[in-house]
Amino acid sequence: MPAPRPPSAAVDAPLPPRERLLLEAMRLFGERGVDAVPTREICAAAGVNPGAIHYHFGDKDGLYAEVLRQPVQELKAQLEGFDDPALSLHESICRFLRPFLFEDDGCHGLLFFREMQAPSAVFMQTVAQEVGPLFDRFARLLARHAGLDEPTPALHQLAMGLQTMAHDYSMSRPLLNAFHPELLADDPQLEKTCVRLADWGCALVAYERERHAQPR
Repeated sequence: MPAPRPPSAAVDAPLPPRERLLLEAMRLFGERGVDAVPTREICAAAGVNPGAIHYHFGDKDGLYAEVLRQPVQELKAQLEGFDDPALSLHESICRFLRPFLFEDDGCHGLLFFREMQAPSAVFMQTVAQEVGPLFDRFARLLARHAGLDEPTPALHQLAMGLQTMAHDYSMSRPLLNAFHPELLADDPQLEKTCVRLADWGCALVAYERERHAQPR
C-alpha cells in the first residue's frame, strides 16, 4: 500500500493579504453598506495590519472599486459575443439578458441590491465606464434589427427596460412567489422567463421597425 501523499501546500496555503481584503470587504459591504464599514474592521477581519488597504488599493474607494471590478468583469465575460451578427435577434436578446436572471444570495447580490437603492459615486463611475458601453452595444443591436443606423431614444429605453425586467424577475422572485407561485414553479433557472422576455423584445423591435417605416 503506497504511503499517503502529504497535503498540497497550494491547497493549505492561506490567501494572500490582498485577496483576503477583497473577500472580507465584499462580505462586510454587502451586509451593512460601504459607508457603515470602517477600514480598520475590514483589515481586522482579513487579519492584516491597518495600513494594508492603503498599500494595496490607495484608499477605501480604491478598495471598493476593486471589489466591484470582479463581478463586472464576470458579467462582461458572460456577455461576450451577444451581438454577433450571425445570431438571430431572439438569441442575441437571450444572451444579453441571461446573466441578469440569476439568484445570488451571497455577497455580490446583497451589495448590488444596496447600490440599486442608494448608488454610491464609486458604483456609478464603475457602471458608467464598464457596463454603460455594453448597453450601448445592446441598443445598437436592437437598432440594427429595427432597420436603423443608430438607436433612437425609444430603443435605448427598450434596451434598459428589457434588462430591468430580467433583473427584477431575479431580485423580486420571493415577492413573485408570494403573489403567484405558479408563475415560476416550473422555471427554477428562469430559462423560460428569459425566452419569454426575448419574445417580447423581438415584438417591440418589430413595432419600432414598422413605426419608423411609416411615411411621416
